[in-house]
Amino acid sequence: MEAAARRRQHPGAAGGAGAQPGASFLQARYIPFFLILFIYFSGCFTPTKAESSAPGVALLLVMPSGLYYWYLVTEGQIFILFIFTFFAMLALVLHQKRKRLFLDSNGLFLFYSFALTLLLVALWVAWLWNDPVLRKKYPGVIYVPEPWAFYTLHVSSRH
Repeated sequence: MEAAARRRQHPGAAGGAGAQPGASFLQARYIPFFLILFIYFSGCFTPTKAESSAPGVALLLVMPSGLYYWYLVTEGQIFILFIFTFFAMLALVLHQKRKRLFLDSNGLFLFYSFALTLLLVALWVAWLWNDPVLRKKYPGVIYVPEPWAFYTLHVSSRH
């Protein structure tokens, strides 16, 4: 009876039925998503430089797309998977450039969205780098605090 009450208070602390899934399980859920994005990206190359430009309207949509991926990476705690995918995309771009293949508009959109996401994550981490409470909650070499943790700690406590 006492163990059940403790599990209700701290869902992930006691293990068992109330335990929350571990970080590795949560990251594994996103592997197919990033694999499909990379496979899609690998087909976004064209032999002519003239076709390698993104329309202005598409560039306007890079910001919401980058914000979406930023939230996905930070809230889902999948930075390692994201950065691995981004570097694989970058390596593919450099490899294809040697073959004189260029990104088409879809590839540019995805690549710019990922680059913006990386910039947003870096700014997020830099902004919260010295937060002692979040530092304690997210120990380790890779420090990427969740937006929800920031909200509950700093924003909702003001109300």
